[in-house]
Amino acid sequence: MGEVATHPHHHGPVHLDEADWQEFAAQTELEGELLIGFVTGTVERVKALRGPDAPQVHRVLDIGSGPGVGTCELARLFPEAHVVAVDGSPAMLSRVTRRAEEVGLGARISTHLAELPGGLDGLGPVDLIWASMSLHHVGDEIGLLGILLALLGPHGVLAVAEVADPMRVLPDDLDVGPPGLAGRLDHAGATWFAAMRDGLTEAVPSMDLPSMLTSAGFEVLSSGVDRESFDPPLSETARQTVLGHLRRVRQQLDELLDADDLDALHVLGDEGDRRGVMRRSDVFVEASREIVIARPAGHVARRTGSGGASTS
Repeated sequence: MGEVATHPHHHGPVHLDEADWQEFAAQTELEGELLIGFVTGTVERVKALRGPDAPQVHRVLDIGSGPGVGTCELARLFPEAHVVAVDGSPAMLSRVTRRAEEVGLGARISTHLAELPGGLDGLGPVDLIWASMSLHHVGDEIGLLGILLALLGPHGVLAVAEVADPMRVLPDDLDVGPPGLAGRLDHAGATWFAAMRDGLTEAVPSMDLPSMLTSAGFEVLSSGVDRESFDPPLSETARQTVLGHLRRVRQQLDELLDADDLDALHVLGDEGDRRGVMRRSDVFVEASREIVIARPAGHVARRTGSGGASTS
């Protein structure tokens, strides 16, 4: 099943009323909880790359925080840190505050409303920036990376996560609709994504993540693909995540799919249909993220250079 990155506040083509916003936020929260391993695993690598002699992490930015699942995980994993959730949606930031209070982290988590790439002035210096599924929402990705670079302190590190391969949730041999649904969804999702990118303000062609980071003035420390898999029988959280994912894909790709494929997605998203994902036994989840960890280029020189003043 093709994974379609959605954030209606930024993308524009999808217009949501309050009820839709609540559903979208709830779905984002469920998916974040299911795939929290991407945050946890990245933080483990960040700690290793910073080394045992690095100063403690005291300030963290979560860029494009959504409802705050990752924000709270960052605060948990860095117990000495204050974490700032940055997002363009007041509704999402409200959920961040509520979630932080519910898990006892309210004193160490704050929110900041910003429509990227603007609104980030005054947030630095920070020790860690986590930017998950947010970079592609900005037309000039290298420009945003340059802004983030300026926010990092002398020992600061940036971790960027974006979709690697399309998310899979259903077997290829599907008893709903014409054969080849997954491939058609992947193609339609790629078409939608390209059109979304073209429509962004000051849009420029994307490059691979390491190249964009290097162009923005970073030194890449680690680059690779992380994967999370959940085999059947799925937990209730995982199954609800699949259901929300399919419904979102159907809405997003409505004008790019033919009637047969839209009907198939309707059946799969019907909680009362035995062929739907809430009742079938072959539903699974395979998700992936390309994760790149980087620091400002010249980091070593700034730390160990003799005679001159720090340029950090």
